[in-house]
Amino acid sequence: MLLSSIPTPIEHDWRHIENISIFESNESLLAVPNTQNLKQLPIYFDSNVKHAINICVARQSVIQKLQQAADLLPNHLGILVLDAWRSSAVQKALQEKIGDNIKTIYPHLSVDEQQQLLSDFVAPVRADFISPHLTGGSVDITLFNRETNEWLDMGAGFDEPTERSHTHFYEDQPTHPACQNRRLLYSVMNLVGFSNLPTEWWHFDYGNSLWAYYNQKSHAIYGAAHWDVISRQ
Repeated sequence: MLLSSIPTPIEHDWRHIENISIFESNESLLAVPNTQNLKQLPIYFDSNVKHAINICVARQSVIQKLQQAADLLPNHLGILVLDAWRSSAVQKALQEKIGDNIKTIYPHLSVDEQQQLLSDFVAPVRADFISPHLTGGSVDITLFNRETNEWLDMGAGFDEPTERSHTHFYEDQPTHPACQNRRLLYSVMNLVGFSNLPTEWWHFDYGNSLWAYYNQKSHAIYGAAHWDVISRQ
């Protein structure tokens, strides 16, 4: 597969995104399957984030497209899903967790500057806003080696709130393994219809307002979704 460079990002503005119309498709949330080249690891549950569930679930079409993307990879690689649908309670917990990380990493920034940086990595938590992960249309993923089960080098840790996490960060270092690995992940996801959040190499969307924003769609097809934790875990 010929790997194209990752384009210069367009900054996202949550104020514009929240005004996009939603024509709900009513697709179901389903568990991400574990196949040879598509697996899940619910990373927030494993790291004891408050309210996180012990399974990754997403809309039916999202899962189908994930499998299509995985099938485009070289035979020794696969896609690992770290998070997908996310409740508002988990979203709030992550805002607090990543906000604390930003305060530690960037103590020289003002409170307003820290909040602006936080908005690059975590969607707002408000009663009148549907965050991308709440729709079941967002997935946080990485690539893994099927022979060793090791994660590929992406040049920045998952949820790392630094510029290294910006998807195009390594484009000026084309020989760096992270540049090629990011290009590969970006390419297969883009080919099957996902959009990428430019500040996070791991975050991809389909069907929700963030996807509509980056694909210049007139509307989204996924609004807020709900997973019955008690009866379905």
